[in-house]
Amino acid sequence: MLANLSINDTSERRRLSPAAIRGFLQLARVWDLTVEEQLDLLGASIGRSTLRNWAAEPRAVLSTDQLMRVSYLLGIYEGLQRIWRRAPHEADAWMRRPNPDAPFRGATPLDSIRAGGIPGLAMVRAYVEGATGGPPSRSDMRRDDAPAATATTGLAE
Repeated sequence: MLANLSINDTSERRRLSPAAIRGFLQLARVWDLTVEEQLDLLGASIGRSTLRNWAAEPRAVLSTDQLMRVSYLLGIYEGLQRIWRRAPHEADAWMRRPNPDAPFRGATPLDSIRAGGIPGLAMVRAYVEGATGGPPSRSDMRRDDAPAATATTGLAE
């Protein structure tokens, strides 16, 4: 039950962390993130040696901050995949494409996140969810047709 879920609880973080680490490492490969980009996305509490240890054995217990960051990133990834269901390479390329829309002002979404930290993550996720009509419901996940994106979002197919 989600009402009882608390990422401030160590046992919950211990349970969620291995999947979050695996998800982040996979996302880093898909988005072709440099080590510096990965460190920026995960926040100041992560160092190169920690990142290497995660790759070797993803059993660390993430902090609340780290879990929140990974959750935002995976939500962004999921939303982009829903927009470009038939062209996933476009979803991945979008993160590095300069965007003229107001929240980005010509910067790439990745640079906006790196510069903005958690507020930047929240802004990009809200932008992507706005383009998709919000987070998916379970019935949306079973449909074959992708949600329509509009040209005004910079996310049109």
